[in-house]
This record gives sequence, structure tokens and C-alpha cells, in this order.
Amino acid sequence: MLMPKGNLIIGLLFGAVCATPSLGHHNAASHYILDQKITVTGVVTNFRLINPHARIYFDVTNEDGETEAWLGEGNASSVLRRRGWTNDTLEPGDVITVTGSPARDGGHKIDWELIVLEDGTELRGGNTKAGELEQQLRDLDRRRKKNEE
Repeated sequence: MLMPKGNLIIGLLFGAVCATPSLGHHNAASHYILDQKITVTGVVTNFRLINPHARIYFDVTNEDGETEAWLGEGNASSVLRRRGWTNDTLEPGDVITVTGSPARDGGHKIDWELIVLEDGTELRGGNTKAGELEQQLRDLDRRRKKNEE
């Protein structure tokens, strides 16, 4: 028995509407080479604690002495805020060393796992990499103990 044409159209529309939310987030692997790591050092020009990914804009001086504008992407602001990040965690002029996955397109972008400030402070907040949460919890525990001293 064949479905009436009207019911088929309604079923297809319902299926399309239900599938739309799954398109709302992309896997980091679509933009970054997750099994490779690079490290770059630069100066923060802007930090945006936003969703769906926090963004750090920073300038890197390359081997030829030229300045390259880079973008670092991290986790969502809601996740980072729960881990202690604020809008002032990184400020223009901060020197940072960023380790993470390079862009698939070869551009000046990085999916960060670790940011190290000039004073040695380590900031985590990549896109929920395996093991990162455990490292963040260890870092928090270490900071709490240090503050209690």
C-alpha cells in the first residue's frame, strides 16, 4: 500500500526539521589535523570568550621577521567559565605560547590544547580533548593547595 503524497511530504519535512540540530556543531577534525601538534608563540591582540568556541587572536613573528595574524579556537565559553576563565583571562599584549592542532587548510589557525603565559601559568581549554579535563582538575587542585599555603 502506498502512502498518500501529502503524508510523504509531511514526513519528509518532519525528518528535515528533526535533523537540523545535528548540523549545529562540527567536529574539530573537519577543520584541524587532530593527530598533529604545533606550538607557536605570539602576542594577544584580542580574546573573545564566546560560543560556540572561545577565540584568541594573536600575532606571531615568523622566521622572516614578518607578522602573521593567528586564530586560536578553544572550548565554549560556558565550559571555560566553569573552569575559571573570565573575559580578562587573556588581554591584548599578553605573550602566549600555544600548543594544539594545526588547520587542515594550512592557515594560521590552531585548535588549542594548552596556552602557557610568560610567567609559566598553564591554561587549558581546548575542545574537550581526551585527558584534558583530568589535567584541568589536577591544575585546579594544585592552585587550591597553593592558595591554602
